[in-house]
Parts: sequence; structure tokens; C-alpha cells
Amino acid sequence: MSIFEDTLDHYTSHNALTNTNIYLKLLFSVITLCINLFSNSPIMPFTLLIIFTIIIVGIAKIPARFYLAFMAVPFGFALISIIFLAFLGEGTHIWNLGLFGWGISAEGLNRGVLVFFKVMGGVSALGLLVLTTPANRIFAVFHDLHVPSVITDLSILMYRYIFLFLDVTATMYNSQKTRLGYRNYSSWMNCLATLAGIVFIRTWEQGEISYKALASRGYNGKLNMIREGDKISELKITQWILFIAFELFLIAGIILTGSINVVPYLIH
Repeated sequence: MSIFEDTLDHYTSHNALTNTNIYLKLLFSVITLCINLFSNSPIMPFTLLIIFTIIIVGIAKIPARFYLAFMAVPFGFALISIIFLAFLGEGTHIWNLGLFGWGISAEGLNRGVLVFFKVMGGVSALGLLVLTTPANRIFAVFHDLHVPSVITDLSILMYRYIFLFLDVTATMYNSQKTRLGYRNYSSWMNCLATLAGIVFIRTWEQGEISYKALASRGYNGKLNMIREGDKISELKITQWILFIAFELFLIAGIILTGSINVVPYLIH
């Protein structure tokens, strides 16, 4: 498998939900994300995380390893939020650090857990759209929704240069590995410093080449796209029923779970 095929762009075009109407995935992702923000208990966000993980990995057939890599960054930030909120929360401490009066409070831990699962549930919902839909179809929807063309064009160029950066980085990293780089700590630090400098220069050069390629094809500051494919009017009745039923289930779950927290159960 080539370097490029091992990236997001490959899997968005090679999964079981690629040809599913993009508006159905867009509605599921965005509306679910918005409703998820109103949850006062981690139960429903956790449920969303499980449901969308099953859809993405089990139904769309996105490799579990790639999905975990996709979720790793938000997981890291969400985990940090738990730590900070647990220590900065008000109320009686359930565990004292014994240093400067620091400790973990039940209220802070509850809030941290809630934020953690809101983040993970929301990202997994967006993952349904991002991981199963080619970028060109998403950008085509921008045009259909009358998003300003300058924003759409900037998004397209940023997306292109992200993968350009990743491709150059992977090539340089593999080249260093074949020359016995990263074999120990000092080698690792030297290789990393060299990689950072060279990747910046190579990416800049490739960006210039890409711009010249666009200019030679008549680029005048505006990217014209061939818009084809899905329309919201093409959604079937069964798809609308499925979407509405799922969102009603989510709303009902948020109402029923209320402000139920998990910390009391973990303590006792």
C-alpha cells in the first residue's frame, strides 16, 4: 500500500458507505452533534460513541486501527480536560493530592467525565461524515449550501496541502529509517530536528510547484468544481424515518438520563 493510500483520503473513497447520500450522513452528523451538546449526563454521549463506532467500523468497514488513530487526538485533548476539571472543580475533595491543597472533587470529576464523553461522542458523530465521504463531495455540498466561494476554495487548498505535508513527511521519515535513524534517543532527536527542517522546505517547494501547476491550467484565484451527485430531495422516506427516529431516541435519552453522573457509582 502506498503512502497516500494509507491516509484519510483513501478510506473515504473505499468504504461501504461511500455512495450513501451525503445529505443523510450530513444530517446525522451535524444534528446529532448539536443535540449531543445539550446532554447533562455522560450516558447518552457514551452511547453515541458506541453507536457511531459500530457504524464506522462494523458497517462502513473502516479499519479499526485507522479509526483509533483518527480518534487518538481528540481522546488526548479530552483526557487532559478530565484532569484539569477534576482538580479545578469546586466542592469536597474525594481524593487529596497532599500538595498545595490540591485534590479531586466529585463535581469537577463529574464535569470532566461529561466533557470527555461529549467530545468523544461528537467527534465520532462527525467521523461518520468525514471518514466515509470523499472531500470533493463535501466541498460540493459547500457550494450547494451557498457557502462563500472564498471559504470553499481555502478549504480545498488547505485540504490539499495537508496531504502534501503528510506525504513529504512520510517519505522523509521512511528514508531516515532505512538509514538507521531513530535507533536511540540521540539519533531520534537529531533525526526529528532534521526532519522538521527538511519537511518545511520540501513542503514549501511542493506548494510552489502545485501553484504553478494550477496557474498553467488557468487558475485565476477561483477554483471551479464539477458538482455532481446527491441531492437532499433524493432521500427516501425510510431514510427520513430512520433519521427522525434516531434523533428522537437521542432527545428522549437525554431527557430521561437528566443529570445522572457516574462518579457516585465509581466511589461506592
